[in-house]
Amino acid sequence: MQSLKSLLIILLTVGYTLFFTACSEDDSATPDPVETAQQVNLANDGTLGPYLVNQDGRALYFFSRDVDGSSACVDGCLDAWPVFHRDNLEFGSGLSSPDFGTITREDGQQQTTYKGWPLYYYSGDSGADEINGEGVGQVWFVAKPDYTLMLATQTVEGVGSDPISYLVDAEGNSLYYFLNDEDNVSTCVDGCLQAWPAFSEVADVVLPSTLNQGAFASIDRPDGDKQLTYAGRPIYFFAQDSERGDTNGATAPNWTISQLPQ
Repeated sequence: MQSLKSLLIILLTVGYTLFFTACSEDDSATPDPVETAQQVNLANDGTLGPYLVNQDGRALYFFSRDVDGSSACVDGCLDAWPVFHRDNLEFGSGLSSPDFGTITREDGQQQTTYKGWPLYYYSGDSGADEINGEGVGQVWFVAKPDYTLMLATQTVEGVGSDPISYLVDAEGNSLYYFLNDEDNVSTCVDGCLQAWPAFSEVADVVLPSTLNQGAFASIDRPDGDKQLTYAGRPIYFFAQDSERGDTNGATAPNWTISQLPQ
């Protein structure tokens, strides 16, 4: 009788072991959920041309105060301009993955960037094909893939204590004027150009909507190259600006940041 009880105990123990082992194996075989890829596409507006949208056609925006590549939109600003972020992105025609990146914001959130500019939605857009955020406050602009110039807004050493708006290229590199230039004539030649390269991207200039297209033109430089001008003033980079948003040339003698008229 004792042997029969012992046998039953052994059989029950083996049965329970097999049952729980099978359950454990089933649990471990359950695949982890896969994050669905989110797509970024290009939409087209008859006036503004192509611009970035999410997979539902909702517009994405740049903030001119983000010129250094970090996000200056915090606290209440985010109520109107929510952050756009996706870890798993696919790209529609005309877009390239190397142009996209991710930053970690001061609040700990991650944010997707395009050509170094953090991306946002606008709460005033209720759905696809709306770009109500374009030009808001003259600091918010739809995220276009083909900007020639953008606007930056920040404080600049030597230009007062308040933020100013000035010209940058599509990647946020600052642009300058030479005070010795005459209207539509560059006098920066030879060694000067080593320190102050001319802005020569002059074909099919694409601008934020708050800028007057008619104020931009191209000139023939003394060396035969082309150079972009704004209101007749030739535009330059500064070689000692090593990062986007740098304004080291603003305090150089006879040079000034490309500030827009107030």
